[in-house]
Amino acid sequence: MVTLITLMSCSQPMTTEAVGPSAIRVLTRASLDLRGVRPSAEEARSVLTDPATLDALVAEFVADERFGANVAGAWTGVYRTRSAISDLDDLDLAMEDEGTYIASVGEEPLRLLAYIADNDRPYTDVVRADYTVVDEVLAERYPVDYPAGETGWQVARYTDGRPPAGVLSTAGFWWRYTSTFNNANRGRANQVSRIFLCNDYLDRTVEFPTDLDLTDEAAVLNAVRTQEGCVSCHVTLDPLGAYMWGHYREFSNDPVDLSHYYPDRERYWTEFGVSPAYFGQPGNDMEDLGLQMAADPRLIQCVTQQAWELLLQRKATLDDTSALNTHREALIAGGVTFRALYRSILADPAYRVTEEQDPEKVPWKMLSADQFASVVEDLTGYRMVIGGHDVIREDYYGMRTMAAGAGVDVGTAAPSPTMIEVEARIAEAAASHVVTADASSEAPRLFTEIALTEVPAEGSEARVAQIQRLYLRVLGQDVAEQSEEVADAVSLWNDLYAADGDPQLAWAGVLTALMRDPDFLYY
Repeated sequence: MVTLITLMSCSQPMTTEAVGPSAIRVLTRASLDLRGVRPSAEEARSVLTDPATLDALVAEFVADERFGANVAGAWTGVYRTRSAISDLDDLDLAMEDEGTYIASVGEEPLRLLAYIADNDRPYTDVVRADYTVVDEVLAERYPVDYPAGETGWQVARYTDGRPPAGVLSTAGFWWRYTSTFNNANRGRANQVSRIFLCNDYLDRTVEFPTDLDLTDEAAVLNAVRTQEGCVSCHVTLDPLGAYMWGHYREFSNDPVDLSHYYPDRERYWTEFGVSPAYFGQPGNDMEDLGLQMAADPRLIQCVTQQAWELLLQRKATLDDTSALNTHREALIAGGVTFRALYRSILADPAYRVTEEQDPEKVPWKMLSADQFASVVEDLTGYRMVIGGHDVIREDYYGMRTMAAGAGVDVGTAAPSPTMIEVEARIAEAAASHVVTADASSEAPRLFTEIALTEVPAEGSEARVAQIQRLYLRVLGQDVAEQSEEVADAVSLWNDLYAADGDPQLAWAGVLTALMRDPDFLYY
C-alpha cells in the first residue's frame, strides 16, 4: 500500500509521458472526474498493454452521459446549496417527507448546471437560461410547468413571472442564500460575485471604522455611503444586491413565499436609494443582470479558474496564468461548453502528472461522498438506501453531512471520523451484497475467477487470480502473483475463514479491506 507520506517524501524529475502504472493512475483520475466511477478491468488492461490508448479512453469519458452529474458534483463546494435546513429550522412545509424536499431544493441549481454541461449548452446559460431543472418533489410546491406524468429531474419553466436568469432564477439558489430587509441583499450579492466572478468581497482588506455602532441602522447606512473603507466595496455591492428584491421573502417560514418570485417587490431598493447596476452599468431586473454577467469576461475567466482548481485540487497561482489563458481560449473556441474546457485541462501535463514523475505536483484528491457512493454502486451494485432514503443524498433521514456530502473548498478535503465511519459501513454492506449476488449469478460483477461456494486450496491459482483482479478493478493496481499485496490478501482470507468457516464472508472481508484502503479513497 502506498501512502501519501511516502509519495510526498520522494523526489523525481518531471516528465509528461504516462507509461504502465502511471497511465492507470491518469486513467483512474480522469474516469473518476468525468464519470464518477473507476475504470473497468478491461480499460485498465488496455493502458497497461498500450499506454497510447489513454487519450482515446479519456475522450470517451468526456463524452459519457455521466459527465454533467460529475461536473455538478465538483461544483458542489462552489455553490454550497447542498446543506442541512440551517436557518429554516422553524419552517413548516406541511409535508410528509420534508427531508427529501429540502434535499431536492439544494439540488436544483446543481441539476441546472449538470444539464448545461451534459447538453453542451454555452456556459452563459448559467445566468441566462429561461428554464430550470426540477423533480416531481419540487414540482409539488414550485410554480413550474413540470411535464405531466413524468418523474425525476426534468426541464421546466417557472410560471410566476420571474425574469430568466439561469441559476439566479432558481428558487433553490435563493433558499440557500437569504437576506434580511436591512441587509438589502448584500450577502446575496457577494455570493453571486463569489460563485460566478470569483470575486469575494470578504477577501478584501479594507479600513473599517472601529467606532461604528453596527446596531444603529442609520449609522450603518450612512457609513456605507460616506466611509472610504465601506464605500470601496458597497459602491458596487449594493447596486448588485438591488437586482435581487424580487426574491426577497416577507415571511421566512412560509414555503409559498420561499418558492415564488414577486415582481411587486423589485422596487424595494427605493427604500435604500440604491438602484440596480452591474459595476456601473444600470439595469432593471434579474434578466438584465444575467445579460450583463454573460457579457462580462470575468464570467468565463472564473469558470476556467474554478475548473482548473477543482481538477487539480489546489488554488491557482500566478505561475498558472499561461495555462489558464490557454484553457480559457479553448473554452471559447469550443462554444463555451464544459466539455471543451475539460478536454483542454485534462490534456495539460499538470493534470496528468503522477507520483512516479513528480510526487510533489500530483493533484491528489479525495473521493467526495457522491463519488464514493457512485464508485461502490458501480463495483458492487449496492447503494445504501434505508426506508426509501439514500443516506448520501439526505440529512433528515440520511448522513450526507456526516459523509462530507455538502461540498468542501478546494484544498481542504480531508477525511473526518464521521466520514470514515459512514463509508466503512457502506463498504461492509456493499461487499456482502456483491459476494452474495455473484455467488448465484451467471454474470458476476467482481468474482469472475473463482467459485464463491467452494473453499479454495491453499495457494490455489484461482484464488490468486481473483485477488489480482480485485486489485486491478478496485484499486487500479496491477499486482504480481508473488507480490506482498497478494500474500497479505491470502493471509486475511485465511484468517477470516478460520474464524467463521464461511468462504463468502472471507471474500467479503477481503473486498471490504480493499474499499477501505487509502488508495481507494484518494486518487
